[in-house]
Amino acid sequence: MIEIYGVRLETNIDSLPIWRLVQALPPERQERIHRFRRKEDAIRTLAADLLSRLLICNWLNIRNKDIRLTQNAYGKPLLEENSGLYFNNSHSGEWVVSAIAGSPVGIDVEKVEEIDFSIAGRFFSEQECLDLDLRRGEAKLNYFFDLWTLKESYIKAAGMGLSMPLDSFTVRAGNDGRIELITLNEFRGCSFRQYPIGPGYKLSVCTQDDRFPDHIGLLSMDELHERFMAYV
Repeated sequence: MIEIYGVRLETNIDSLPIWRLVQALPPERQERIHRFRRKEDAIRTLAADLLSRLLICNWLNIRNKDIRLTQNAYGKPLLEENSGLYFNNSHSGEWVVSAIAGSPVGIDVEKVEEIDFSIAGRFFSEQECLDLDLRRGEAKLNYFFDLWTLKESYIKAAGMGLSMPLDSFTVRAGNDGRIELITLNEFRGCSFRQYPIGPGYKLSVCTQDDRFPDHIGLLSMDELHERFMAYV
């Protein structure tokens, strides 16, 4: 089974009690958050870390201090002693999202913004570019971000980062909601799911487990703070 949660960032970030939870993170994560010049970037990273840790604590019934993380050869965070549990997070604009599952999982959220479609030729496969060029106007923009988040969720689930070229596999999203993966990469047997999360955003999830929830859970910043405190 997969659990997926989203947190919508608030505008009054200066007064949020969640800032005090920076100390609940490992020193290297605290340093990274403190290095951000913009508070908006710091709060996104903090909320993403806390949300992933909340899901891990809840899944394993452990306290935050008992979480031990390591990295694979490509830098993806993993649990040291629970190889059967996987997690991933993402953030963009006003949304932070996290997924946790019993098989490799990747999640990506992106704010839909005007872009230069020539980017597709640099990162998408030939078939994906052809599919994109069949669309016009808003439909083309939305499909670009469908493809982008689906592809990002796949490489994040595979855990190889950008060492896996984005044009080394093809994703095709049909109007009926079906999503097809075409690849010669070793990471196969994947299922995808997209969820509505808010106007102007795209959210995609990839995993080797097809037991997706019907809906994602939504938390406010205060709820994230309150629930996390139960595991401190």
